[in-house]
Amino acid sequence: MKEEWPQKIRNRSHAIILLFKDHRSFEDVANIFGVHLTTIHNWAGRWAVEGINGVFDLDGRGAKPAFTEAEELIVIECLETDPRSLRKLDAMVMERTGKTAGTSTYTKIIKKHGKSWKRQRKTPKGKPTEEQYRQGLEDLAELKKLAQDGEFELVYFDASGFSLQPCIPYAWQDIGRAGTLRIPASHSPRINILGFLNPTTSDLVTYQPTGSMTSAVIIEIMDDYCEIITKQTVAVLDNAPIHVSQAVRKCIPRWEEKGLTLYLIPPYSPELNLIEILWRKIKYEWIASYAYTSMTALTTELSRILNGYGSEYRIEFSNK
Repeated sequence: MKEEWPQKIRNRSHAIILLFKDHRSFEDVANIFGVHLTTIHNWAGRWAVEGINGVFDLDGRGAKPAFTEAEELIVIECLETDPRSLRKLDAMVMERTGKTAGTSTYTKIIKKHGKSWKRQRKTPKGKPTEEQYRQGLEDLAELKKLAQDGEFELVYFDASGFSLQPCIPYAWQDIGRAGTLRIPASHSPRINILGFLNPTTSDLVTYQPTGSMTSAVIIEIMDDYCEIITKQTVAVLDNAPIHVSQAVRKCIPRWEEKGLTLYLIPPYSPELNLIEILWRKIKYEWIASYAYTSMTALTTELSRILNGYGSEYRIEFSNK
C-alpha cells in the first residue's frame, strides 16, 4: 500500500478504520488528519455507499496533468542531461514542449518514473575487464571459503582520509533559512587512517601515520601488523601505487615468512574491498556533525568510533 497508492488514499483508508472499527468520533478523526469535519463526513458517506471504491477519487476529479505521457518522457530525457538542477530542467522542457511547470510538478513526474534525490557517488576513472573482474570475484569467493574453513584469517586493508571538510552536504533541517544547520567552512590537515578489517570477527586494527602516504609508511605498517597476527593471514588490498611499488614488492617474501600474504583485487574495483564499507559508514552515518568544528573534535570523534567498532558500532556483512 505504501508504494502503490497516494498518501491521500491511505489517509482515507486509515480514517475509515478509525471511524468504523475503532469507533473514534468524527471530530477526533478530523483533528488527526488536519481536515475539515465535513471532509470526514464525506469520506464516511462514500464508504457507507460504495465500500472500498469510496476511498478512491472519482473519474474527472482534480486538475488535469500538466504534461502528457509523451511529454513526461521528454522531461526524463532532459533530466538525464543535468540531473541536479530543476531550474535548468524547466528551461530545457520549455524549449522542447513549450510548457513550463513548478518544482513540485517536476518532482512528482521524476518520482513517478522511479528516480529519487540522493547523493552522487564517486567512481574510479577506469574499470576492469570482465575477465579481470570475474576472476577477482572467484578468487575472493575461494579465499572466503578457505577462511571460513579455518585455513587462515582473511582481512581487508585500505586507507581513508578525513578533514574538516564534511562528507555529508545535507541533513534533515528545519524549513527556512533560519533553520539551516551550519558547519564552519574550514581547510585543515588531512587525518589518514589505515586499517585491517576482519568482517567475520569484527576485529579492526588501525594506524594513524603522520605526514604523506608513501610506500615507506605501508611497509612500516605491514611490518608492525606481522608482529601482532597469531595465524596465517591473507590481506586483501587494492592496486594503489604505494601498494605495488618495487619497495613494497621486495618486502612480500619477508611478510609471507611471518604469515602475512597479500592479495591484490582487480584494478578499479574498490567495491570488492569490504573495508570501503567501513569508511563510508564512518563518513556518511556515524561521525557527528560537531566533529567538523575543530581538528581536536574530529580526532576525538574518529578515535571514539574506531575504538567502538565491534561493540557500539558494527556492520552486518551479508556475505562475509
